[in-house]
Amino acid sequence: MTFLDIQVDLQAQGPQDCGRFILEVLGPYRRGQLRVRWSDQPRPSCEPVERFIESAWRRRLEQAAAENIHLWDGRLCRLIEYGAGAEALDMVLGPTSFRDFVGTNLHNAHLRYSHGCDVMANPVGVSAMVSAEGRYLVLGRRSESVAYHAGRIHPIGGCLEPSTDGQAPDPFDCIIEEIGQELGIAAELLQPITCLGMVRDKHIHQPELMFDATVTCTVEAIRRLLPTASGRDEHADLVVLRDHPAAVVDFIERHLAELTPVALAGLLLHGLWRWGSGWFASTRGYVRGVV
Repeated sequence: MTFLDIQVDLQAQGPQDCGRFILEVLGPYRRGQLRVRWSDQPRPSCEPVERFIESAWRRRLEQAAAENIHLWDGRLCRLIEYGAGAEALDMVLGPTSFRDFVGTNLHNAHLRYSHGCDVMANPVGVSAMVSAEGRYLVLGRRSESVAYHAGRIHPIGGCLEPSTDGQAPDPFDCIIEEIGQELGIAAELLQPITCLGMVRDKHIHQPELMFDATVTCTVEAIRRLLPTASGRDEHADLVVLRDHPAAVVDFIERHLAELTPVALAGLLLHGLWRWGSGWFASTRGYVRGVV
């Protein structure tokens, strides 16, 4: 089975269960092939859903106050619909917020079964598998102050935010900005980025665009840049592993419990992109067998 075969299967059969995550769309997509349109269409809701959201947000604010953590209800981009093919991924995005994410996907993911998927915040995340010189992959261990998956291994990334001019945000620009904020790496040190596809954390069902990003600097250089990064507090430390098929399998085996679903998805899609469908199928089979 080739990369294209897997892509065709997704189009014919729909999203694939990969254990801890759902593989929803498989690229690769370059700039110009990931096309985003903005809609002001609000998130559909009803009184019971809003009560769930208000209750979850109130509890989260109380917890944050007790731990002296600043909680900010930022504006995010909700995935309304998408269409994927071999040549392009088309997405329609609309407004949502961190509060709505906390109250639906994060703490009340069951609402999609009782009230339909449209009531969910579904903010679009962006994550990158960062490859450094010397054939190393760089991830982060999330700090204890983040909203979810604290202390676990996660890729560099964040969420799409609405642009100030009313236009649709560019996911490629967003992931470049996140890499700069979290690692201190300037855009000119990045080779052309590829979008590998879109996945969903099976538990919170948040859509996540996965990118492959190669930087023209060493891990040592990244560590020197890290203190200059404005978002360096997102991660407590860097997690570095060899960018080699056997090394990645070994890393997954030893750290599976520590990996977020998105980190696992990123490693598997990176391997599919770099080492082929045979590596992907065998490694995914192992993961599904132990989850």
